[in-house]
Amino acid sequence: MRVLALGGTELKLLWRNRTVMFMAIAFPLGLGGYMAYQGSSFGGGGWGVVVTLQIMLVLLMTVYITITTTLTARRQDLFLKRLRSGELTDFGVLAGTVGPVLVLGFAQSLVLAIIAMAAGAPIPANPLLFAAGVLIGLALFAAAGMASTVFTKTPENAQLTTLPIFMVAAGAAASSFLADNQMAHWISVALPGGGIAEMLRTGWLGVTWDGRSVGFVEQLVSAGPAAGASLLWAVLAVYAALRWFRWEPRS
Repeated sequence: MRVLALGGTELKLLWRNRTVMFMAIAFPLGLGGYMAYQGSSFGGGGWGVVVTLQIMLVLLMTVYITITTTLTARRQDLFLKRLRSGELTDFGVLAGTVGPVLVLGFAQSLVLAIIAMAAGAPIPANPLLFAAGVLIGLALFAAAGMASTVFTKTPENAQLTTLPIFMVAAGAAASSFLADNQMAHWISVALPGGGIAEMLRTGWLGVTWDGRSVGFVEQLVSAGPAAGASLLWAVLAVYAALRWFRWEPRS
């Protein structure tokens, strides 16, 4: 109950912060909605790219950057330190602070998927694979956000400290669409974000990276390396977050 109460308080604080609200809610949803209504110009296959970019936008902006900014702000004003002196465990403190952002990211992903289908996108060919991509992506970028606070002194610095992972993940996602040979494809999948994009696109369209339409089981098999690489990055991010996360302000 205390974790839920903390989560409710955190959600209210997010709504009251106009900058965070714009970056975490208005901007991803607005841009994602615009992309959806432009998606018909890409043809049937283009919807996989559109929807994947929508979800990646949510994962990077709503989840990754917001968690980095929020935890850094709570650490700087000693809010996390005060919570640790109470009855909540360390895990409870982090769950109550990060949980609302994860719920928000999942809700936005669902809304954007519905908007895309309303704009003409086909229904997901493999909902299980698509959902797995969203959930693994949430875990990966939430942990990455926690780990990024190690290098972030103030909330204002978050715009700079999150840039490397943001650019790598966005570039890997884009490369997964543009790869014209197997080597380039595997490199993009091996990078953080590339595997997530591969799972999302394959789950939505039911085709492999080279455009072959395959059945349900083959879709899962073809996305196996992408899922494995993404899970590995998620585990490494969780380890880094738990190992080096700082509870008190950086000097």
